[in-house]
Amino acid sequence: MYSSGFEMSGVEVSKNLKENRGNMCASCMNVVVQTFNHLKKQIEQLNHEKTNLQTELKIFKQEQEEQKRTMFKNIKALKEKLALLQKDS
Repeated sequence: MYSSGFEMSGVEVSKNLKENRGNMCASCMNVVVQTFNHLKKQIEQLNHEKTNLQTELKIFKQEQEEQKRTMFKNIKALKEKLALLQKDS
């Protein structure tokens, strides 16, 4: 006897269990699909962020190389001035 006070035959109990399993499986599948979609969206966002960071890094490296070239030019010019000053001394 169940809490409702009605007796159920074995067929009815079996049918109810199958329906509950079907509902549970559908519910689980919905959760899996939602989780998959959420993770897929996060992966897309991370890939987009990765692309942006790679672009920023490329720009940073280019700026750094330009600064190095400028510094080497300035060092060379200073060495030439120093050589001229030492020569005149």
